[in-house]
Amino acid sequence: MFKLIIVDDERIIRESISALIDWKTLDIELVGVCANGIEAYNAILDEAPDIVITDIRMPGMSGLELIKKAAEMDLDTQFIILSGYGEFEYAKEGMRYGVRNYLLKPCNEQQILEAVQKTIQDVRERQQRRKIKESTFLAADTMRHNVISSLLNDALYTDADLETAIGSYEPYLDFYHEAYRLFYIYYLEPAQLSQFLRLLKDYCETYMAQISLYSVYVKNTFLLFCSENRLNDQAMEAFLKKAAVRFAPVSLEIQNQRFSSLTGLLSVLLEKIRRYSSIYYIHNFHPFYTFNYTAVSHEMEKLYLACQNGDAAAVPKLLELLGSISDFRFFKQLSISLVIKASASDSTAALTSWLKNLENEENPDAARQRVTDKLSELLLSASPSEKPHQSSSTRQIIDYIEQNLSNPNLTLKYIAEQQLYMNVDYVSRRFQKETETKFSSYLADLRIQKARELLTRQPQLRVQDVAEQIGFGNNPQYFSQLFKKKLGITPSNFAAELLS
Repeated sequence: MFKLIIVDDERIIRESISALIDWKTLDIELVGVCANGIEAYNAILDEAPDIVITDIRMPGMSGLELIKKAAEMDLDTQFIILSGYGEFEYAKEGMRYGVRNYLLKPCNEQQILEAVQKTIQDVRERQQRRKIKESTFLAADTMRHNVISSLLNDALYTDADLETAIGSYEPYLDFYHEAYRLFYIYYLEPAQLSQFLRLLKDYCETYMAQISLYSVYVKNTFLLFCSENRLNDQAMEAFLKKAAVRFAPVSLEIQNQRFSSLTGLLSVLLEKIRRYSSIYYIHNFHPFYTFNYTAVSHEMEKLYLACQNGDAAAVPKLLELLGSISDFRFFKQLSISLVIKASASDSTAALTSWLKNLENEENPDAARQRVTDKLSELLLSASPSEKPHQSSSTRQIIDYIEQNLSNPNLTLKYIAEQQLYMNVDYVSRRFQKETETKFSSYLADLRIQKARELLTRQPQLRVQDVAEQIGFGNNPQYFSQLFKKKLGITPSNFAAELLS
């Protein structure tokens, strides 16, 4: 059931609207009838309504101010603006905040009903988009956490230096160009860790939704880091300092350090934690022990490198060593690291799903079989000389372009991050190397090729219609210019010659 609030400083109007419609038949619950914007703002905080019908001019807080404040809260609330004659230009400012439906006073039952029904559809669409966005973030976030924990394990317990270890994970994260923040929380005792994680979880769910946050805990020290992009580091530091006073008898000490790249941060982080025998990686606000099985990790790394160099005999040895690990958590941790590295050129959303399924698998025999099958598939599928010219990621980009060619907002960044869960810089370099052209040029050439095919089959099509079908719907003039640049003739003249 949807929740609705009505706001108007004229009692007769708000009461008339509330009584005029049978809200239950629309699957709507009327949760508030407010006399001004301030009262409505408080009601929105309390009820988080799906729909608000609000007057535009009210004392204390106008309808536009109310809409702006609600937008800042990032709610799924949709507004219907009530405006009188002479206020429509003022009301149109609401479009800046996503308002799509208006009612001109006085309005009748049918007009209100139509506006509410349209808004219900808007609410459903927005909720669906949010669900998809959240699902996409969770999948990408899981992949990023697997990468960071696996990389730390490689750097801590194998002979690989940090730069070498990063090479296996570069497809998934930007290690060199994105700034990061590292927060140090000192004197956090093990007995206080769970309480601290609960406070951190509540804060992040409220103020840091869809921001990947990484953390490591060693003896009495909690190290927390994330990309500076979208992070309010001052607000985070203020929260940590406020939380610190809860941990008597010794209050926590907070420090904040900026790094120009993730590589720089990790080099400092590793130096600080390397000397500890007990290291916990935090994922989903739960601590997981990082196992210091140095000898096993060293041997596994040697066997994996042999597999990568085409030594087929090393594959069963690697699987045998992996199968000998009795500690189930360490088995999972090492398996995840191996699968991520072995999938570096073929990463897809399917890999993220596979990793999530392994993490959730509680049956050791089933988990071991799952890992054996996956690594056998990855390590025995082809020798280095037999690998295809184009990687799976490049082929998937090409497939996605062809399936979504009409989308005028198609970008490599969206495909890399939202479809492949990979680092856009890595994907861009790989795509250019394997196709011998930049993404933008490839996209433009394909669009012109498709336009030529469309006009050849249907020369009577309007230039505007062709432009829309190939992704230039918002700029048909640019399409005509590009068509002429590529083929030496305008699309209209090209069609005219076919018809003549």
